[in-house]
Amino acid sequence: MRSLSLILLSVAGLAPSQINLTSCSSTDLACIENRTRVDQALIELPNFVTYPIQDDPFYTTPANISGATPGQILKVERQCNVSAYDIPPGQALSRIMYASVDNFGNIVPATAAILWPFTPKSFNGSSDYPLIAWAHGTTGIDRQCAVSNIRNLQYDFRSVFTLANMGYAVVLADYVGLGSDNFFNYLAYKLHANDVVYSVVAAQSAFLQLSKEWVSFGHSEGGGVAWAVGERQATDPIPGFLGTIAAAPPPFQLDNTSPVDSSVFTAFLSFTISHLYGLNLSAIFKPVPLQALQLVQSIGGCNDAGYAAFATFNASEIYSNTSWPMSQPAIDFVNDYAVSGRPLGGPMLILQGSADTVVGTEGSAAGFNATCAVSGNTSVEYVSVVDMDHNPSLYASQRLWLAWIEDRFNHVPLQDGCRTSNLSSAFAGNVQLAERFEVGYTKPWITIFSSTFLPSYLWASDLGFAQGLS
Repeated sequence: MRSLSLILLSVAGLAPSQINLTSCSSTDLACIENRTRVDQALIELPNFVTYPIQDDPFYTTPANISGATPGQILKVERQCNVSAYDIPPGQALSRIMYASVDNFGNIVPATAAILWPFTPKSFNGSSDYPLIAWAHGTTGIDRQCAVSNIRNLQYDFRSVFTLANMGYAVVLADYVGLGSDNFFNYLAYKLHANDVVYSVVAAQSAFLQLSKEWVSFGHSEGGGVAWAVGERQATDPIPGFLGTIAAAPPPFQLDNTSPVDSSVFTAFLSFTISHLYGLNLSAIFKPVPLQALQLVQSIGGCNDAGYAAFATFNASEIYSNTSWPMSQPAIDFVNDYAVSGRPLGGPMLILQGSADTVVGTEGSAAGFNATCAVSGNTSVEYVSVVDMDHNPSLYASQRLWLAWIEDRFNHVPLQDGCRTSNLSSAFAGNVQLAERFEVGYTKPWITIFSSTFLPSYLWASDLGFAQGLS
């Protein structure tokens, strides 16, 4: 049997002699395309359930969607083929398609997965499955990048597998445009918050064993979404909301006061601002990097393909206009879609690694202060996870967030108002700081590794969000 690498390179139309992962000029489109396709073949394709996603009829929009109402079920797949996923033994999976709304208020399809525990955690003697609405971090900007189409559901034991192992049912909204055949408005938190809230409504209507009470929880991009869910609950609530956890949240998706960085996330965001506010991509990108980013989207590339396309370039090599974050379209986007500074419809826990290299601590701290200024008696807690980076902070704080969720379902009172604290280890200086492992799952024919960290050749990349607004 041919090796997995050769099989996947064949799928990508490449020969081993064509592999070049490190030395591409920002003007050499052929080289960039080469390393992007190789990276996608070696890292992304093994972790997709279906590629291309259009081959799975579940993601086809039904003809009768125009008459649906937000939160209405459009499709239910009660029993997924769990052998296609790398979920832990004892857990089960369902998928749903439901109606959400776009930026104009039009009805659009959204998809979600539901991860089920072997048995539910019981609160007050109930046999219902306590519901966690999970808001995922950045996966990419193409429909191929839906979490429901990723074998390890993107977050594996960092969060969702752990939650299910503890007896919670986890509803993982894909966000409109990931999975469904619509434009994906990356980092438009309020739109994604709609998708999360309506996934709760839809899941509860399709599966009566789900609890009526629920907690939202998100990380990275999803941390901003979870924050937006809390704000939405203050103005347009649905029943049963117990609180939200915003882990490593970037409240401000872009810093409108300084030049652009080289982050692929920021490049992804430019597509959203172009779609919503008319930002002229040809006027801000240099031709080859723009073509490279368009290639990533056209081949169903996700985060890793995006990293590969931009890995070795600085901002001046990517953009012809490095001050575009200060343009009116970018300012309008942040004004309309940033979170913080608004009342919340329930308590919020913010978890922020003090050594986060992806989402700077300045942004979450500024967002916390802005929200505290208007929160009244609502409990808002900011916990700094000392010395931990973006993903590691989820592992290090796991006991804390599990206890916080359990207390919400047990209706344990919280202290009113805002407070901050540090979560640190007695073994400071000797704790593991990096994700230096892979989670491996043995298939009948090969062992597939679901990576939870970047390839080594991308470790030095600047992948961070803006630090915040000054």
